[in-house]
Formats: sequence, structure tokens, C-alpha cells
Amino acid sequence: MATKKQRRRREKDRRHEYEYVYIDEEGNEVEVEQPPPSPKEKQRRAAVSSNSRRPAAGVRPVQPPSWRFMRKQVLIFYFILLAAFSILYRGPIWKSAGIAALYTALMLPLMWMMQRMMYRSYLRRTGQLPPPSEPRSK
Repeated sequence: MATKKQRRRREKDRRHEYEYVYIDEEGNEVEVEQPPPSPKEKQRRAAVSSNSRRPAAGVRPVQPPSWRFMRKQVLIFYFILLAAFSILYRGPIWKSAGIAALYTALMLPLMWMMQRMMYRSYLRRTGQLPPPSEPRSK
């Protein structure tokens, strides 16, 4: 977020249209010819969206939810909880391990839903269609 001073300065720049001119030997004002933009400048201008001054960041690809990724995520979460409970609880390690396992089991569906939500939001941002859902058999 720009400071108030920076915002005012930008607003002032937008209010005034500056023309770069120089005065030749005869006293006439001659406009300065702008050099053609460099390839980097062209890319920067293309990256800036029309309604925002922030450069449009490339959308980072998000993988569809998978159990392989969930296993890694759950293991990391379990060991972080185990370390936290063993430090905070100061009891036998098997009790800390049990509490960490319980919390991890409770968080598993929430982690899966979060991963699915991130993937669906990625599909919406990129304009892709979600894969067709499989019909449920009764």
C-alpha cells in the first residue's frame, strides 16, 4: 500500500499532462521523439491490467486433490502437533501422540475440503471447466 505522500504525487502526475520539448536554435519548441519501447517495457505494459496498476501475476497452477499429497500434508501436520503437545503437555509421549492423532483425524476432512476449494477456485480463475463428476450409484 502506497503512503499518502506517494498517492498524492501519483494523483498530481495524472492531473498534469507533461510534454517533453526542447528549444532549437531558432527558439521554436520541438517535441522530443520518444525512443521505441524496449522488449522488457512492452512485456511490463502487457502485464499491467487495464483496471489495476498492479502487474498481473501469473496464476500458479494448483494440482487436483489427491490422497498422495494428503498423506504428506497429514504426516507433517501430525508431527507438528506431536511436538507441540509433547512440549505443552509434559506427560507421557504416548498421550501426546494419541491427542495429536485425534486432532489430525479431526482435521483430515477439513484439509481435504480446503485442497478441493483451492483447486476449484484455480479452475474458475483460469476459465477451465471442472472435470465431470462421477454419477453416484445407489
